[in-house]
Amino acid sequence: MMFRRQWLAMSALALSALALGNAQADTFPSRPIKIVVPFAAGGTGDVLIRTLQEPLQRHLGQPIIVENRLGASGSMGTVFVKNSQADGYTLLQVGNSTVTTPMLQKTANYDSQKDLAPVGLIATTPMVFLLNPVVPATDIKQLIDYAKANPGELEFSSAGRGSLAHLATESFNQAAGLKMVFVPYQGASQAVNAVLAGEVKVALTTPSDAINAFVSAGRVRMLAVSSEKRSPLLPDVPAISETLPNFVVNAFFGLSAPAGTPPAVIAKLNGALNKSIAEPAVQEKLKVLGMFPRPGDAKSFGDLMARDHALWTSVIAKAGIEAE
Repeated sequence: MMFRRQWLAMSALALSALALGNAQADTFPSRPIKIVVPFAAGGTGDVLIRTLQEPLQRHLGQPIIVENRLGASGSMGTVFVKNSQADGYTLLQVGNSTVTTPMLQKTANYDSQKDLAPVGLIATTPMVFLLNPVVPATDIKQLIDYAKANPGELEFSSAGRGSLAHLATESFNQAAGLKMVFVPYQGASQAVNAVLAGEVKVALTTPSDAINAFVSAGRVRMLAVSSEKRSPLLPDVPAISETLPNFVVNAFFGLSAPAGTPPAVIAKLNGALNKSIAEPAVQEKLKVLGMFPRPGDAKSFGDLMARDHALWTSVIAKAGIEAE
């Protein structure tokens, strides 16, 4: 009898929580929504969110406020959202670093899998594999063969320790059985310039018109892209996965809310996000940014973040990268 009373009480609590969540969704949103970008204004994530600002306002019927809260590799903005009320009125622009920063910084003070509720993926962009022309390789297989025949000779650059480019190249090292040496630089442009100058021979970075110009001028070779298959924007450039099956690394951009945000509220936000992504003007802007629109449901985005978490946990451990 006692068990039955406990079960009934728990059921009543669950139904009350569900009813409360549905009631919140019925009136949501009734005031402005804040989207926190955890990095400086003008960055890719910031530009992306500001592109979505106006269509999201139309689809949600409330003002969208974009606030840059930078510091501690994105942790300050993330922790602010984590500690905000879980009601859908404070959201976070998330990306790969949202997942990796707690693995690399002991003071991050958040768990990307437990403290955030995925709202939806916005877009992804592949990375391109750049090589200084002095290296006698014109495709990924030739590069792997050269690196194995000349162990320790090839160095790679990235925009700092723990950046996506750093971790992606370490992942490439592990997949190909190589030991290319990491040389950190302050920013992606410096990392690319190092390859152009011959200071290092290899870099994985995001594509841009400037890089395409360097490739056309013969100053650097673009060996491959890191997406699942060849990019429509670079149809003549092979995917790394054509040589190393299952090697896929994409930069991603999405939205999350504090953990505990009612599912019905998440669903409303996700629906408005997908409608905004589908608008022609937004799609054109994404193309200019070298991104691919990725509308979908919140669960699919959560699954992507979980896969990213598992991948980088493994890569960091195998590479011996310790948290600071």
